[in-house]
Amino acid sequence: MSLVLSLLMACTPDNELSRRSTTDVFSQEPLSEVDILWVIDDSGSMAEEQLLVADGFEAFISTLAETNIDFHVGVVSTDMDLSNPNRGVLIGTPGVLTADTPNYVNKFASRVQVGVEGSDKEKGLSASIAALSEPLISGANEGFLRPDAHLSVIYVSDEDDCSDNDALAAGMGDACYLQEDSLVPVRDLIYLLKSTKAPGRRVLASAIVGPDASEGCGQSWPGHRYMAAADAFGGTVGNICDADFSDIMGELGLSVSELNRSFELSYTPVLETMEVYVDDEFIPQDDVDGWRYAELSSLLVFDGDYVPPRGAQILVTYEVAGSANRDE
Repeated sequence: MSLVLSLLMACTPDNELSRRSTTDVFSQEPLSEVDILWVIDDSGSMAEEQLLVADGFEAFISTLAETNIDFHVGVVSTDMDLSNPNRGVLIGTPGVLTADTPNYVNKFASRVQVGVEGSDKEKGLSASIAALSEPLISGANEGFLRPDAHLSVIYVSDEDDCSDNDALAAGMGDACYLQEDSLVPVRDLIYLLKSTKAPGRRVLASAIVGPDASEGCGQSWPGHRYMAAADAFGGTVGNICDADFSDIMGELGLSVSELNRSFELSYTPVLETMEVYVDDEFIPQDDVDGWRYAELSSLLVFDGDYVPPRGAQILVTYEVAGSANRDE
């Protein structure tokens, strides 16, 4: 048997076992349109945090106004219980706020104060996907998501995400933590969120959520699933236990309006073979001064101090995982 295997391997061309290399090329284009979806926890403990988001909105929106970005803003709650007839539906009339909406700052402040009568199963990730998908995106939420605009989703919750595809019994919020195996894997939800936009359009996810338990915020539960989504899309994470949201709201505004920091690769790369060049300059893999690879979303991310300048060309070469070159 070993002799047969040896003979078979001897007959296999060397290049049949080698991986296929590819190159992705991106341009750092000016950001002109962005659709911003706020997903607000409406469970019983969220009244104060909703007010902090409302008070900090001017710090958030002022950055977009200064850059003349054409924005859409919408708000949904985390209540995705089957008993809620408006789950995933944008709150208010009109559901979409723009710079041309009269008094849009005050209208946003009113909408994010969604109340505290919602479900104790906070399903923020699935709420955002429902709001951005059929049948709502061509029905009740029609006009929010534009095909050529970038997308930013911001989650605000003092509990972790409990997206369960309706697997858990109603009225048992503790089940979100006691039966975690019943929750939809974050990887699947990230894929669905990314799929709401065509390739080449930026998707950014950020969160104001509970920190790790070691940070001593007893009023909240660590928002690890939301953090994973923010990490996958190169977004910003704020602490919901802060007494003032002005700073984090300002940071969120900058993250939405600044140059693109994430670029979707065409294939899954062999990480150790990735090389990144910006205008022919080699950029190292470095969380502070270079780039990182977000595996869950297959994104090249620049979320440290370095960001490719406007008008730059980003070139990425890598070997494709799982591929092999063969003689034709």
